[in-house]
Amino acid sequence: MKSLFIIPVLLLLGIFSYGQLKTVSQSPVFGEEESVGIQRVLLMKNGNTFYLGLSKKALTVRVYSPKFTVKATKQLHPHLGKGSSFKVKGLYDMNGNVVVLVSAVDNHQVVLQRLVLDGKTGALLGEDKIGELEKVSYFKLAGVAFADIPEPDFFSEAMPEGNGYAVVAMNSFQPDRNKRVLVSIYGPDNKELSHAAYKSPEEKYKYMEYLGIAPLEKNKLGVLAYGYNTRTSGGRECELILGTLMAGDTSLVMDKLSTSTRPASSSLARYNPASKKIMLLEIIPKEGFSATVVDPYEKVARNRVLAGVKQSVAPQNLFPNEDGTFTIVYEELSIMQSVNMSKTDMEDYTVSVLSTENIGELVSYTIPRRHQRTNMMRTVAFFNAYTYFELAYKQASPLEAFGYLSAGGNNYLFLNDDVDNIRKAQDDKKLGKVTSIDDCDAFSYKLTGKNEVPAVDYLFEKPSEKRDHNLGLFKGYDYNAESKTYVVIKAEQRGKDWSWRLVWMRP
Repeated sequence: MKSLFIIPVLLLLGIFSYGQLKTVSQSPVFGEEESVGIQRVLLMKNGNTFYLGLSKKALTVRVYSPKFTVKATKQLHPHLGKGSSFKVKGLYDMNGNVVVLVSAVDNHQVVLQRLVLDGKTGALLGEDKIGELEKVSYFKLAGVAFADIPEPDFFSEAMPEGNGYAVVAMNSFQPDRNKRVLVSIYGPDNKELSHAAYKSPEEKYKYMEYLGIAPLEKNKLGVLAYGYNTRTSGGRECELILGTLMAGDTSLVMDKLSTSTRPASSSLARYNPASKKIMLLEIIPKEGFSATVVDPYEKVARNRVLAGVKQSVAPQNLFPNEDGTFTIVYEELSIMQSVNMSKTDMEDYTVSVLSTENIGELVSYTIPRRHQRTNMMRTVAFFNAYTYFELAYKQASPLEAFGYLSAGGNNYLFLNDDVDNIRKAQDDKKLGKVTSIDDCDAFSYKLTGKNEVPAVDYLFEKPSEKRDHNLGLFKGYDYNAESKTYVVIKAEQRGKDWSWRLVWMRP
């Protein structure tokens, strides 16, 4: 890596660049007088675009035609549980209908519910509960915070070629160690094809921690996990394990990949179908950041330390690129905390592209920024990657998240920032402190060229009035490689009024 420190101002050489992503169409505005809640979009194989807005009281569905006109609007009231605990775990196009997976906490128990919606009309075709975890007391939750026990949760990914979807249950407090990680594959008709437990190899480990899913082929799934013990449960030995499950099977084939003395304090794994490799990014206590590349076909893993613990940055997300490489986005971060208040300083992003061959850095860029938030609830690492309770009290706005796209031979980073700071960075001036996301606009950085700071442009049109702003909800997006279409939810601030619309773009 060239550097993970703050880049000197003299290196800020990027200029405003036009013609990055081109807008194809925009939907009519919506949400002026309603709580939109958690918002997601899906580009369907039939050309339709499916919008979902999940609030505490209702589920709003909008279906757009291939010509970007509104075909249907529905407001539904499924029985999903406590709204503040909602997480959207999956949104899939299955045989022309839309499958929505929503997790919620009900009486100290995490449950996973499935909604099946008509892909043309938005009508609710069915709802059922497909998973539940052990009830967790507040005492047991202390084990998650202080005893290296994985947080109970559900995870899901689509299988290739629209051939169903996979669900992993991380059931940390299940008494039977061989039932703590459960893996299921569902077909396009929503029938369960496989159900298998991720068993502890040779009954060796008390804890199994899920790391990531790799949909390898239309009927083949890889699941990466750690098997380990804590100091009070048999020592600190730890092993990286790859489980492989074929659709129709009831057991995983387990392969041991590597060993270490302790599990990571935080980790994130992604699969890249272009290189057919998994990258695992970890924060190792007292060691720093490391990346492991796993070949799920050859069953081998290679590891490399990326940065030491003295660096003032934290990894926020990991992305697969269309050329087979991976991109890590780091954030310059500091948190000052007192008894009654905390201040979080969020500054430059460093974008680092890594090869899967030797885990070496191919290129890096700096995205200058200077933001500060008071009493912000967020994790230090992987905040941009994790799915959190968007509807819970005092949660960070989803507009704080940045976006990333690898398409058409280029990589892009999208974020909401203050236009004055964007201009100051171009003029080698000191950045001002941005204390709210509300007065920001969406910008696009095209990650090409030799300058440390890449070219930047408005992602949407430049607002006509200074008090007006156009922001991007980058958690609410989808990209279709075949049609080369990117759709994202746009937030429009007009004075004190807010509204939303979908924007379709092409690189």
